[in-house]
Amino acid sequence: MEAPAEIKWNGYSLAERDWRWQRVRDNAAKAGFDCVFVPLCVDGRNLHLSLEQHRGTRSDCRFLTTLDNAAVILPTDGRAPIVVSDLDEGNSWITEFRPVENSWGESMAQALIDAGMERARIGVSGIRRGFYTHGRAFHGVVNHSSYAEVLQRLPNATFENATEAIGYARYVKSEEQIACLRRGAAIAAAGIDKMIELARPGMDEGLLYTRVMQRMVELGSEYYPMAFYSGSNSGGRLPRFEDPMEGRMLQPMYRIANEVDAVFGGLIAQEQQPILLGPIPDSWKPAIEMQREMYLMGLEYLTPDRPFAEFMDLINNFGAKRGMKSQLLMHGRGYGDDGPLFTPQNHGARNRDVRIEKGNVFIVKPIAHSADGSFDTSWGGCVLCTDKGGEPLVKRTPGMVSIT
Repeated sequence: MEAPAEIKWNGYSLAERDWRWQRVRDNAAKAGFDCVFVPLCVDGRNLHLSLEQHRGTRSDCRFLTTLDNAAVILPTDGRAPIVVSDLDEGNSWITEFRPVENSWGESMAQALIDAGMERARIGVSGIRRGFYTHGRAFHGVVNHSSYAEVLQRLPNATFENATEAIGYARYVKSEEQIACLRRGAAIAAAGIDKMIELARPGMDEGLLYTRVMQRMVELGSEYYPMAFYSGSNSGGRLPRFEDPMEGRMLQPMYRIANEVDAVFGGLIAQEQQPILLGPIPDSWKPAIEMQREMYLMGLEYLTPDRPFAEFMDLINNFGAKRGMKSQLLMHGRGYGDDGPLFTPQNHGARNRDVRIEKGNVFIVKPIAHSADGSFDTSWGGCVLCTDKGGEPLVKRTPGMVSIT
């Protein structure tokens, strides 16, 4: 890939901004709202959240403004949004915004009043989890103390959940977003290549982690911690690390699993590659082959206007026909906590009626378990949904890498 000095990305265009704003306006107007309101949201750094949840708490304001922290009032009648932020300066999308005066609650309430929303029907994004975004946030992502002050100051307005108004706008990616995710997937794949190059018995795990992260940042990714798992296949889950580890050395026949994320244009791409420091045991090979078959079959299925119910059942029942177990692991890619979310823990049952659409981007990484349950494996990467099926954003070969 290009060296850092050769990266020529100048940010999202104004056409992209207007495309996003109009999609949100249309969704909100269809639901009968006079405006969409993104309040101040919680700071994920203070809440011991997962990487995905942390990045997702303030993802709606980044989608609408590309600012890291802001409150947004977007009227559905075509007027420009009013933005409140505590940042020092704006950007090409938001050249002017209102500073926070006295309190976030007071500043947001005044902005709503100035927009003519004293008696309006206001759609609020992020007050509860959605189908397309904030799927892990059971209690929403808004800062409730400042939001409560807004409610107190506008007693004649009606505030209702509008998480899906922005969520659905984020669900289908534009060409500019797809280009950034494609770049991010290529950066993540380059990080995996660096891991394969360096991972050997006796290698310091902390140094390996650092070298992989260094490679991705060199290629233009924001710093986004990699999830790294390593250990022997002695039963139980491999230990997980999100920071460089001290005092741990790779050993012969160690398994390495990972979630290698790269952030480009604010969007999170992910690639995943299991590695074994030794020859692959024969008893593992049926599960590895089944996982490959599931992934490739899934690509064929990911065409527009199909409900996820069929896809879920297809993957979750795939293993039983082969005397093994299979599980769907998959979720959206974007600004953070993108959905729909399908994991072995929640099974994605609430998303069964959600439909696949052209322009969706997912991390697809189904899990295969061996017949005796002693081994499981997952391989995956970013996939774009097209009329012809799922298109991997970066070309890689499914399977486990054996380093001998």
